[in-house]
Parts: sequence; structure tokens; C-alpha cells
Amino acid sequence: MRTVCLWLLLLISPVWAREVRITVLHTTDLHGQVENLARCATLIHQTRASEQNVLLVDNGDTIQGTAVSWLTGGEVMIRLMNALRYDAWVLGNHEFDWGLAKLTNCIAQAAMPVLAANAVGLARVEPYIIREVDGVKVAVMGLTTPGIPNWSRPRLIPGLQFAGSVETLRRIVPAARKAGAQLFVLVVHQGYKERGDDHANQIRAIAERFPELEVIIGGHSHREFHGLRIGQSLYTQAGFHGRRLGRVDLVFDTEKRKVVSRRSRTLSSEETVGPDQALMSLAREDLERAQRYLATPLGEAAEDISPRGGPKRETPIHDLICRAIAAALEQRGVKVDAVVHGLLSARELLAKGPVTIADVWRIVPYENTVGVAQLRPSQLREILDENAEKHGKPEFRGIWGIRWRFDPRAETGKRTLELRRADGAVIGEGEQLAVAFNSYELASGGLRWPTLREIADLPGTKLMEYDIGTREALAELIRRERVLSPRTNGWWEAAEAPRRRTKALAR
Repeated sequence: MRTVCLWLLLLISPVWAREVRITVLHTTDLHGQVENLARCATLIHQTRASEQNVLLVDNGDTIQGTAVSWLTGGEVMIRLMNALRYDAWVLGNHEFDWGLAKLTNCIAQAAMPVLAANAVGLARVEPYIIREVDGVKVAVMGLTTPGIPNWSRPRLIPGLQFAGSVETLRRIVPAARKAGAQLFVLVVHQGYKERGDDHANQIRAIAERFPELEVIIGGHSHREFHGLRIGQSLYTQAGFHGRRLGRVDLVFDTEKRKVVSRRSRTLSSEETVGPDQALMSLAREDLERAQRYLATPLGEAAEDISPRGGPKRETPIHDLICRAIAAALEQRGVKVDAVVHGLLSARELLAKGPVTIADVWRIVPYENTVGVAQLRPSQLREILDENAEKHGKPEFRGIWGIRWRFDPRAETGKRTLELRRADGAVIGEGEQLAVAFNSYELASGGLRWPTLREIADLPGTKLMEYDIGTREALAELIRRERVLSPRTNGWWEAAEAPRRRTKALAR
């Protein structure tokens, strides 16, 4: 009788019911790091050799960040990702740093699908893909950060719109389900923040509203997470620069039609893992060209040109960057009264001795360009008032060419105490000042300087934007001057906090 029952159970049970194991490997924020990607490639090959069902995705900020990638317009990274047979590439915010022409070229060269469901108006970019893995239909959905317009000026992203994460997923999750998706993986160029979501990172809102997302693979914030549960979703993030390869292991039960096991971890690709030589050979000529470029001599530092004391105080590095911007504009027939700029690194200096292009890359690691606005003194005070509140923090920006005394502790609108020309002359309210800023801050710098952007975009400021890279401007100045000496001019001065009177200790 027992044998008959067992046979009956077998007859009425779906014989195809089984558990399917799926591995998702992920990289994020590679920023042009060729050798680190080649180290990840070694781990990728090892995983593919040991596992049957492997998907490989990249989470964005892939093409910008190194000289080799910059010199090739990002193509070297696309070539390597093609060779590694990535299943998807999700766009990050730094993909837009060089404008749409270079980005669309990279997209055209990509053999893998390019995903960014919330980037509206970008050709050849898809909202999601469905991969059938051992009979299971896996939806891989891609979102970029909606904060891009707060970092990139409109000239870099003409005609594009970046929708919110939740409103986009409300559209594409049902579409992927209707297309037959059984398992949902979101790859998103946004990072989890313990203090809550912001304009650029909406992980909490995503997880709360879409419990069907088995895995959310994050990026952007250069942090590492694995095994983190947010709502019903497993959240993971593989750091930055390819120093770690992310791995997610899923088990899908075809009878229960759901994931019955999921775990994530990150694998170190540093030092103990050798770079895949076949991949390195694909980039060798470009790497050699980049090495020659970075070794190009520019001049000499008579002494250390240091950022010490910054950003709280004016430093020789600050003076050098601002002088370079003013000089580059003047070379192109544009005379400015002032430059507002800050340190891009509070640690990097130009050491005494020969200065090469590699040194300039350390001082200026970003591809910012320059814009000049025509401002009334009252408008400049509004901008500087917003900036003064950040005094002592990395986002503080100093001024060059105009003397500014301020009290960072004063109430809004009253922080600027004095604004004078370089020779000490008072600036009349009827005057107009030509002031240069970098493009990142003109875009609000991720909402750090909303007043600056609002004023700069007014028609009366006649903002002119130039294809002058800050890095290239600095290299030009060093070539011309040949020998650099540290200098500061006391362009800004913060009012000292009053000293507290202390009582003498009783003996």
C-alpha cells in the first residue's frame, strides 16, 4: 500500500520541480581602474569555472577616473567589459562628465545591454533585461541616480530627464512581470545611507515599496555592504575601484516559484589576486600611452606647494588652482575679477622638485570645466554667504582676486563683513563683477550650493561656459611659469570666535 501511495505522489507531483542556483557577480565605481578590473576578471573566471549559472553586471561610474580611460574617451573600459561578457552595464553619474558625444560612443561600442530606466531621452539605453537562467526568467533592472542634474550642467545632458526611483519602478516592475520575470534583481547606481534617503540615493524608499526585489545591488557611495536586509530585500555593494568583486548566491525553487535562499559577500581582488593577463593585453598599448602622458614634465616646484591648513585657511594649492583658471580665461580673451574655488583634495601636494602631468592629476582628479558669471556685489555676497556657512568643512570654497572677510557664525544674509578689490578699494553696489566658478559648483554640487546655481542661471548674469578643463588650465600655467613657488595673498579672512574667559583654578 505504501508503494502505491508513493507512486501516486510521484504521478501528481511536477517532475520538473527543482532548485536552480544562480550567482550574480557585480562590480561598481571602477572609475577607469584597468588593472583592478583585470584582478576582478581572475575571480570572475574562477567563479564561472565552479558555478553553472553566473550573471555579471556593472553598477556604473565605470569610464571616468584615470588617465588611460580619459585618453580613450572611456573606450578602453568598454573593450574590457565586452571581453568579460558582462550581462549588463548600469550608467552612473560620472558617465556624463564628458558630455553625451563620448558617452553615446561608449554605449554604441558596448556589447552588453546598457541600463538606466530613469534616464529619459538617451538612445540605446534599456530599462531592464530578462535573462533565462536554467529555465528561470531573471529580470535585471537598472536605475541610475536621479541626482545627475545637480552635478552636471545642462550642456552635458541636453534633452535628458532623470526620473525618481519609485515612480520609475512603478512602471517597469509590472512590465517585467508581464514579460514573464520570475525573479527580480535591481542594479542601481545609488547607495544606502543609514541616516535616510536623499536627492541622489533612494534605497530605503525602493526597498519599502517593492518587496518583490530579491536583491538590490547598490553603488555610488564607494562603500561596502553585504548581507544587509532592507525591508524584504537583500542589499549588497562592492566598494569602489574594483578592489572587491561582489557576489550574490540565489536558490530559486521552481515548484514554490520563489527564492528559498539568498546570500551575498564581497571578494577581495587586491594584492593576493593577480590580474588576468589576457585582459591586460587588450589594454596594454593604451596603458603605455597613458604612462608616457602622465610622465610628461611640466616644470618644477622650488618648494612644497601644500594644501596644509585647508580648506579652513587659504593655501598655496588654492592660489595655484585659482591663478590657473584666471590665466586660462585671460589667454582666451576673458578677464575675471575673481575666482571662487576650493581644494579638490586636502592631502595632495606638489612636492619640491620636478612636476609632471601625473602630479596635476593628483591635485585635480575631476573633469570640471569653467563658467563665468557677471554678478552684482549683492549677488556675490549671497553666494559667499551660502559658502561661509561651510567654513572648515571640505565643501568650503575660498575666493581669489577679491578680498573677503566674513563671520561663518553669523545668521544667514549677514555673514559677509567686507568685500573689497585686490587693492583694497571698496566695491560699489552699481559695479559688475566677472566671477569664475567650476562647472560642478555651477550645477549646485549635489545641492551643496543651490543659491549659486539659482543666481548663475539668472538671465542677467550672462553665464558663459567654456571648454576649459581645470586640470588642463593648471598644466598650462605650470608650463608657462616653469618654476613654482608657494604663495598666498590673504584673499579671505574668517572672523575669530571670541575667546572664553576661564577662571583660575583654586589651590
